[in-house]
Amino acid sequence: MAIKRAIAPFTAYIDGMPRVVRAGDLVEDTDPVMQGRMHLFETTEEHVAQRQPQQPRPQVETATAEPGEQRNLTPPTSGRSKPPSARGRRGGNK
Repeated sequence: MAIKRAIAPFTAYIDGMPRVVRAGDLVEDTDPVMQGRMHLFETTEEHVAQRQPQQPRPQVETATAEPGEQRNLTPPTSGRSKPPSARGRRGGNK
């Protein structure tokens, strides 16, 4: 038994009842909604393989400088308009 992923939304009537399948829904390959609609599904392995990055990811910047390395640091910006001491008891504005 394999799990398939719907690649497109559709509605199917199973035993006279409508069943909505959304793109991205996971369905077992034994489910009656799959009969005659295999073209609307892909394997989970295919889906994951398509989402893999084609190029290697850039290196992540280290948090500390190596010995002798200069770092360009910018001071953090805060979204606060008043310092904490200028606000009311509950953190609101005075």
